[in-house]
Amino acid sequence: MEPSINLDNFLGNRRIVEILKRAIELDRLPHAMIFAGPAGIGKSTLALLIAQVLNCLSPLNHDACGECSSCKKISATLKSKTLQCLSAKEDGFCGACSNCRLRMKQHPDIRLIEPEKTTISIDQIRELIDEVAFQPFEARYRLVVLDPADQMKIEAQNSLLKTLEEPSSRTIIILITTAPYILLETIRSRARMLQFGEIPQGAIEHYLISRREMTAQDARLAAALSGGSLATAITFDIHTYREIRDQALQFVTLLLKGKDFKDASALAGQASKDKQAFIAWIDAVTALLQDIYYAAIAPDRIGQRDLGEKLDAIARITSRPTLVSAIDSVRKLKAELQININRQLALESLFLSVGSK
Repeated sequence: MEPSINLDNFLGNRRIVEILKRAIELDRLPHAMIFAGPAGIGKSTLALLIAQVLNCLSPLNHDACGECSSCKKISATLKSKTLQCLSAKEDGFCGACSNCRLRMKQHPDIRLIEPEKTTISIDQIRELIDEVAFQPFEARYRLVVLDPADQMKIEAQNSLLKTLEEPSSRTIIILITTAPYILLETIRSRARMLQFGEIPQGAIEHYLISRREMTAQDARLAAALSGGSLATAITFDIHTYREIRDQALQFVTLLLKGKDFKDASALAGQASKDKQAFIAWIDAVTALLQDIYYAAIAPDRIGQRDLGEKLDAIARITSRPTLVSAIDSVRKLKAELQININRQLALESLFLSVGSK
């Protein structure tokens, strides 16, 4: 069984964790905070861990015990965050399956507010305002997490302003976001912003080996391709990625040689049929190009070491300008996927532009 998470073993962003621990010890925790940073690094998890520390009935060395009734209820909130009902269709809950039973054990004073479909509505915020006007039901501190806060409608943000400016006693509000400057400036001015960073690759790799029992090779690959996100690394489908990577490597080899347009066009046609699969394919191309770049200057930074000899061979026959041009062109193409581009034509154009360098 995986060990329970607490502030001491929370992965990454230690400086922020220590700041928060010190603020709790001194009873100086801000009443409103913004946790800003990349997705999948544990911002919402950390917020709920803070709720445990504030409300633990038997704290140990300034951390939560994880075993008291309060800790277990808050842990249920944390565990049920990503759970869906096993019986009901769409977004419903049957109330009887194991996931629903876990949800029913959540702490009444620890609120996790998420979008209804695509946004956090003004009705959700009004309900929250009415709730926090009263003292917590059983906790020492009520804690509210809005995740992602940037999904609040403008009217919902305006409605929240007075509560942030004149907070109820014993209530802490934490706004989780990857895009803090989408929030109104008036929201940002009323909350302490903490800027989180990506989790180092080595830390993710060690976590996957020691706590997820991955092989060292698979852990290194998942960590290297996670973008600093533990959540991405944990859910990374290595088998599917390797299937995609085989075709991506063929394209990268042709791209850097600047030859065999017909073969490259055929690969582009296969890869571009489905948009979601194409995004995964482009990510594989990007990762391969990055590793080829490192093969020539910093081999220890190669994430896909199972391809070490192949990547090294490509690096030896590829000029630095060609490689840099390929990396820049692929990144540009990926950014253009936000609009409705013709994926095959975009890949063929990329091939021709890199080959002409």
